[in-house]
Amino acid sequence: MLTMVSIRESLGARTGSDRRSSRLLGIFEAWRLRAYSGAIAIIYAFVFGLLYHYGAWIINKSGAPVYSDFSTAWVVGKEALHGRVAALYDPDQFAAIQTAILGPQKFLYPNWPYPPTFSLVMAPFGLLPYFWSFVTWVSITLLACIGVVYLVTRRSPAIALVLASPFTFWNILAGQNGFLTASFFGAALLCLERRPVLAGVFIGCLTYKPQFGILWPVALAAARQWRAVASAIATTALFAGASIAAFGFSAWVAFPRGLFQQFGVVFEAEGLPDSAATWGYLQTVYGVIRHLHGGAALAWLGQGTAALCAGIIVWLVWRSSTRYALKAAILSAAALLASPYAFAYDLAAIAIPIAFLARDQMRCGLLRGEQSILLGLFCSTFALLLIFRDPIDGTPFGRLPGVGPAILIMLLAVILRRTFRPARDMGPGPP
Repeated sequence: MLTMVSIRESLGARTGSDRRSSRLLGIFEAWRLRAYSGAIAIIYAFVFGLLYHYGAWIINKSGAPVYSDFSTAWVVGKEALHGRVAALYDPDQFAAIQTAILGPQKFLYPNWPYPPTFSLVMAPFGLLPYFWSFVTWVSITLLACIGVVYLVTRRSPAIALVLASPFTFWNILAGQNGFLTASFFGAALLCLERRPVLAGVFIGCLTYKPQFGILWPVALAAARQWRAVASAIATTALFAGASIAAFGFSAWVAFPRGLFQQFGVVFEAEGLPDSAATWGYLQTVYGVIRHLHGGAALAWLGQGTAALCAGIIVWLVWRSSTRYALKAAILSAAALLASPYAFAYDLAAIAIPIAFLARDQMRCGLLRGEQSILLGLFCSTFALLLIFRDPIDGTPFGRLPGVGPAILIMLLAVILRRTFRPARDMGPGPP
């Protein structure tokens, strides 16, 4: 999907050296871009079909759920229907509930770290049988993500490019919520310029996964978007109030316990065997340093430095007269880099900064080398999808040490380069 930033040629405009590159490589025409991306998406679909046929994805040969990230979310949804959310934050009770609903498993996720508001989201999916719940969840969230990206770019190749992203593959494989995060983030940025109150509603909804919202206050304060701030606060309060009405205040009292226990598992590998302490799954600066055998203090220092630098960049850019598409691209990319807690499926949200970057390139033209850099990033990520495997069960599930931060840093560099280059350095925009 990083090829979306191949950009102007794929959508009908070429200039200078980029026109020569297009003729040489032959991959940046719109129909070629759709064909190549569509072919990758078809390969993904074929892999999913094989996994399903052999009982390794969604449900097994006997029709029982294949345990995955979505399994826990579905269990939470079923418990939410009965108002039993507080018990989910007790590890012993959570394990017993999962076993009672899903049957005995070789491995169970030890904690439920999401706020009670996410239980509201999952409750309707608890009404459905597991297979249809999984399919409905993935379909709705993927369509929402595609819809937001299309509204940003207004070009059909964007759809195929989202489907071709390796991060899309990981998110569908696990039934995770990266598409939902991308949808809320992208919708908020789409609305912020002209409908700040509605943008605040989407920002408030994003609090179901608050680690990706830590730079929103910086951007909103820098841009003096106080109506969006007020709307986000009100939405968050209403969201939390609805969860209290549905599940009682006890769920919020119990929530910190599950959160801090998950903190210990993810950041300190508490209670995990050595083979499971694979920091390469954590697609953050913290995860890279721990993977390289750095201590927790050094990892937190590195992560804090990355978050501080990202925050400064967001503040300076959002205070300036930079084109809005670039502001949106920088915020959405920096938010992923600043978070200490992000996995491969979370990087499905990289569709948003790339979409806004694409929009700016379509309107203002290309700088030399942009296509090659971002095409190279896509190819590297796609190759790693084929190389790395889960050390326990061999599945290609996002164990890519350092890849996430490297991609985000390079993407930010490309966006910043456009931010500080005058318009005369770019080719003419599309007709």
